[in-house]
Amino acid sequence: MSVMTRSRMRIALVGAGFLAGAALPAAWVVAGAGPQKAVFDEVSVKRLNIVEPNGKYRLVLSNSERFPGLFMEGKEYKHHARTGGGMLFFNDEGDEVGGLTYGSNRAGDQYSASGSLTLDQYKQDQTVGIQYTEANGRRTAGLRVWDRPDYSIKPLMEMSDRAARAPSDAEKQKIRGEMQAFANANGGGGAERVFAGKAIDDAIVRLADKSGKTRLLLKVGADGMPSIEFLDPQGKVVKRISQ
Repeated sequence: MSVMTRSRMRIALVGAGFLAGAALPAAWVVAGAGPQKAVFDEVSVKRLNIVEPNGKYRLVLSNSERFPGLFMEGKEYKHHARTGGGMLFFNDEGDEVGGLTYGSNRAGDQYSASGSLTLDQYKQDQTVGIQYTEANGRRTAGLRVWDRPDYSIKPLMEMSDRAARAPSDAEKQKIRGEMQAFANANGGGGAERVFAGKAIDDAIVRLADKSGKTRLLLKVGADGMPSIEFLDPQGKVVKRISQ
């Protein structure tokens, strides 16, 4: 294709946009031998899907109304409790593998806020995350690491879908009970092993055993005093080192 022909195609495409009543901001569409490209000054959308050549999601950016549910092997399952907007990440198999979410809520003088960036274990729930939560001025923020079992959570996603479609709150709670029973029968849902951050007024590093019980706690309190605590499986401090 000659340079003159390509130029005419570009002019024709842009001109067609104006004739069709294209509103600002304008998009300049470049057509030629390769893939079409468009340059926008500004875009307002409720949801943006980034997809692979095979059509599978790689990333979804969405508002709260159109935020997706749970995904496994390219299939979507409704979430029984998820609210808010943000981003959702996907692996090569079409599994949900983490995301970025944030939100806030206020009722009178009471308020809460949160933000979370997490990555999921393969076929499982989140295994590492940076999270922030706040309720009426009481804040916690830090890095968290979780142990997760080896089983796939696809059955839990199927139950979540049923719960989301349940005709009554009683039926929804019944299915949530089934979800908990399934997790318990397969070794539980996992446990937090590491937290490093700020909890209310203390800066802490908390290390836990596989059951999630804190066994070592490093802390600098609100008074500025540092300490190290060793705990037994029952949560009793068996040794404490302080300044």
